[in-house]
Amino acid sequence: MNSIEEIKQIGATAVRKLRLKKLSAGQPFMINSRSLPQNQSYLEFPDSTIKIVTVAPGGRSFSEIRKLSAQEATEIRMAYKLI
Repeated sequence: MNSIEEIKQIGATAVRKLRLKKLSAGQPFMINSRSLPQNQSYLEFPDSTIKIVTVAPGGRSFSEIRKLSAQEATEIRMAYKLI
């Protein structure tokens, strides 16, 4: 594995650990995606729901756009290798 691939793997592992830590602490985890419009993100909650949200300037608050179905949430987790 070359150094770029190793760095990517280390980063991905760190993100997965952070996700589990936040969800275990009862906090939501933000999943940024290039497939969503600018200022929108997925927000995963400890109860396994995922919502698409608009991030307010400063990133301190969110406005819900819609809640994903259970199937959509599973597909997002699979796409981002979170399960």
